[in-house]
Amino acid sequence: MKSIVKKSLLITGSLLCLHASWLPAKALLSQKLISYSWHQTIDLQQKIKPWPWADTYPIAELSFLRLNKSIVVLNGSDPTTLAFSAGAIAPFNQTSSTQAFVVAGHRDSHFSFLNEVFMKDIISLADKHGRSQLYQVEAIDIIDAATGELPVLADESSLVLITCYPFTNISNTGTFTDNNNERYVITAKLL
Repeated sequence: MKSIVKKSLLITGSLLCLHASWLPAKALLSQKLISYSWHQTIDLQQKIKPWPWADTYPIAELSFLRLNKSIVVLNGSDPTTLAFSAGAIAPFNQTSSTQAFVVAGHRDSHFSFLNEVFMKDIISLADKHGRSQLYQVEAIDIIDAATGELPVLADESSLVLITCYPFTNISNTGTFTDNNNERYVITAKLL
């Protein structure tokens, strides 16, 4: 009888460990697939989805030089896209130097490091052709998304990064509270 209980506990414990590791494994795999599709996009000069059923594809890569961080930007800003990476918001999702390029991301995952970006930091934006443009941070604003307007002009050649604010708005349960409308907005100008 004791061996049956031990085997049952071992099987149950193994299943619980497998279940707990599912989300981190899925997140790691998705980042590898997004990175691979980004490199394929540059090499083949065509839109390559990270997985066949994806509703999005990589369109740029942001590199934060001082922080030694980079992130592949996906096309779109719907919840599914933002679950996997930062996303470029239409109609500001073209990497041309004649229009603003606007990217949104979650404060608790892909854009969690934005509070480490300082004025005058340099950000590199690589497009699908492998060409890089350098931007310098010129403004960091906190706006009320419910009433405020984003500091974006359609004819400006700027890079705008947006995430929720504050970064430390965590409830007693350890989760982010969703009762605020503030946004952390970084604006960088083309050098």
